[in-house]
Amino acid sequence: MVHPENQLSEVEIAYSILRQVGSAMYFRDLITEVLKIKGRKTQSLAQALAEVHTQINMDSRFVHMGKGMWGLAEWVPQRSGSYQAEETAATASDATLRRQQLLAEIQQDYTEPMVEPAENE
Repeated sequence: MVHPENQLSEVEIAYSILRQVGSAMYFRDLITEVLKIKGRKTQSLAQALAEVHTQINMDSRFVHMGKGMWGLAEWVPQRSGSYQAEETAATASDATLRRQQLLAEIQQDYTEPMVEPAENE
């Protein structure tokens, strides 16, 4: 059976999942759910995670909540006036650095060789 969701892009599915859940999700859980719904066959889980994470990271509807958690920008109260402009300018480079560090962590997590636990004989 074909799910209507798998006709959407990965980022649209991620948005839909977060809207339904109503709270932030850990990026791996979110992206794994996206890939499951999409039914995307991947040769490299690491590459698929990185691709979807990049799409989410570039979409202004999503916001990094810290510690690998992603939510929707519409959940974050908006500040007004010059304070917001100053804060945006001050945190733009910090946000870029955090995103680069998070992407490096993701790549490191999925490029390290996976070791299967030894079976007891």
